Amino acid sequence: MTSTAESRTSTGYRSSGPEFGIRDRYISPEFARMENEKLWPHVWQVACRVEEVQNPGDYCEYTIADQSILLVRSEDGEIKAFHNACQHRGMRLKEGRGSCAELRCRSHAWCWNLDGSLNEVIDPQDFDPDAISPEALRLPECQAAVWAGFVFINMDLEAPSLEEFLGPVRSNVEHYGIDKMTCTRIRTTVIDANWKLCHEAFVETYHAVGTHPQALRYLDDTGMIYSQHGDHGMHRIRPGNMGKPSTRLEDDGSDRTDVLMALLADLGEFDYYNEQDVEMASSLMETVKALPDDVSLGSFFAGIRRQQSAAEGVDLSHYEDSDLLAGELWNVFPNFSIPCNAGNALILRFRPNGLNHEQSLLDVYYLKLVPEGAERPPLESEYYQDWRDTKLWGTVMMQDFTNLPIWQRGVHSIGYRGPVWGRPDGNVANLHRALAEYLSK
Repeated sequence: MTSTAESRTSTGYRSSGPEFGIRDRYISPEFARMENEKLWPHVWQVACRVEEVQNPGDYCEYTIADQSILLVRSEDGEIKAFHNACQHRGMRLKEGRGSCAELRCRSHAWCWNLDGSLNEVIDPQDFDPDAISPEALRLPECQAAVWAGFVFINMDLEAPSLEEFLGPVRSNVEHYGIDKMTCTRIRTTVIDANWKLCHEAFVETYHAVGTHPQALRYLDDTGMIYSQHGDHGMHRIRPGNMGKPSTRLEDDGSDRTDVLMALLADLGEFDYYNEQDVEMASSLMETVKALPDDVSLGSFFAGIRRQQSAAEGVDLSHYEDSDLLAGELWNVFPNFSIPCNAGNALILRFRPNGLNHEQSLLDVYYLKLVPEGAERPPLESEYYQDWRDTKLWGTVMMQDFTNLPIWQRGVHSIGYRGPVWGRPDGNVANLHRALAEYLSK
């Protein structure tokens, strides 16, 4: 009997949707044009964080393919999403991030209020009154909704609500307190690979043995849990498997200080755990050596996370060890990955880089719980045209970054016959199934 994931993915995407082979999905300009026409204008997608449009007048430009959407905090506190084009002759009203009192075109100075209503047309006597009426010239809007501090937009005004779109993602992810977290940093870079390949690298752990071999020192990657939920997917490490070597290795994990150091070095350096947790654990290696055999290394480190968080005013006492060690990794269709655990989260968004379908923009959002009543740290933003310009990504992420351009070149091969789906590929296959459904509409 096949598992749910196997039965869902056994037919793959080839039996439905447009007649394109797998290579076309990553390298075909025509396929990218279909995505630009039938996917991005009709799907919920993350546009920005609430911290980027915190106060009335704050704006943030979101780009996807050749479209620009302007997120604006209006005077009444509502976040609005407008198509970013002057209704006179199409000039973009704003670029990047900033703050303003009005939306005035830099070309002919036509002006709109923060709520999208018309403010001023220069020399109105020179135009047909009907053509420049407030009703005719109101800025066209997108749907906008906020969840967990992320501002989502959908250009399709007839699309179902964000709540309906997310389905079980909301309650499962909110279990880890993500809806109460603050974003402290957004780090962006360019990857020479199609956005789908980039996303696929973060929806399964099967690649750890080949891409992240050092992780097998502290992670038993066998028996991973995979599940599909509508257009979305989830995978998680089996409880008890974080903090012990993979059964693929001839290693019983008896040197637990070595295992813990490997875990802290890998996951601490790219902020999967809080810096304070890593420092505390690193200072207790002698304690680790004296741990009784019936106390797992994972339980020890989970206890440190509870203790350290409590000292900072954050209560994590109600979470299971597995919630504190590995949590869950949700992939939200089409391009949003949520690896989260209790206390903090590291979240990724993947987009085509403009109209270059073989290059992606990767945005990494760093979130953490801040004690209630404490001052929120300011949001920091970093951009690297070349990800190699900083090592702050951490070893694990840089290993993926190194692989992806090589993978992109690999799918160009006419000898590549297409994917062989297995249980670990269930979330990848589900992503392609959902994509095919959008493109077939």
